[in-house]
Amino acid sequence: MKLILTPIAIAVMFCPRAIAIPLDLEREREHFDPEPISIQPLRIGQATPPPDSTPSSSPGSLHRKQGNEQRFQPQRVPFRPRPNQGKPSAAASPGITIMNPSGYGASWGTLGIGLGLQERTRFTEDADGVMGIGMGFGDPRKNVGVALGVTVTDLWGDAFEDGTLSIKLHRRLPADFSVAAGVQGAVRWGETDGGSSVYGVVSRRFALQEDPSKPLSQLFLSVGVGGGQYRTEDQIDDGVDTVGLFGSAALRLYEPVNAVVEWTGQDLTVGLSIAPFRNVPIVISPALTDITGSAGDGTRFILGIGYGFSFDRF
Repeated sequence: MKLILTPIAIAVMFCPRAIAIPLDLEREREHFDPEPISIQPLRIGQATPPPDSTPSSSPGSLHRKQGNEQRFQPQRVPFRPRPNQGKPSAAASPGITIMNPSGYGASWGTLGIGLGLQERTRFTEDADGVMGIGMGFGDPRKNVGVALGVTVTDLWGDAFEDGTLSIKLHRRLPADFSVAAGVQGAVRWGETDGGSSVYGVVSRRFALQEDPSKPLSQLFLSVGVGGGQYRTEDQIDDGVDTVGLFGSAALRLYEPVNAVVEWTGQDLTVGLSIAPFRNVPIVISPALTDITGSAGDGTRFILGIGYGFSFDRF
């Protein structure tokens, strides 16, 4: 029996400050622009004049008077901002994976919905789709973040009768590293194609340029191992209980666009992740998967669309 994978990593936007997260909360905030800072001119001056530069009129003063001396006047010296400082952050940042999990995840105050479509499933000519909702808990910078996601599969068939619940634990580390461990399809109901998949993954961001708004400014790499759907297609067919290797690379082509290449454990996926509107937290991720032919029966087109909310102020 062949495993038919659906586009699991739907680009779900979580927080209006730049999160691109898949349906199972596979991505956390990846927008590393500095916080907007109010730029004020720097004043150079002193509360009282220095004793050797200003004449004293007080009786008995021991300071020598200088007749040609001019009183010191404060000057307004402009402050040179850091690159991109003061520029409002975009509502969303493009994702760093298409179908794979990453080391990042959602934290408390983020909620997202997403839709994933594929022109056809493996070994069929039938289109299909999945829909999901996800939520984050905890703080991965201080301790551990927890991401939960519910996926409803087979939208073209008996909708809402098949689905999964996925869970992910993630932690932010120094030097732009982040690690995560999770279970894809930890709870299942109805008929699902992927089963349960336990995985672990490490991600890191590399700053290629000081200004993140410039082209080719950032690179994101993710490497992980997992069972279940991360094994090769032959291993799944033969029932081999082992783990597979997966990885993703995302290059920031421009501020709202990432180019993504990844090995899913079974085949190659290539696509884009786009945040088309600066003030709307939506991410669109078109891609081609099963490119090499090592799994499936030919290249397929997949599409993920996600929208995010933030409620941390309530």
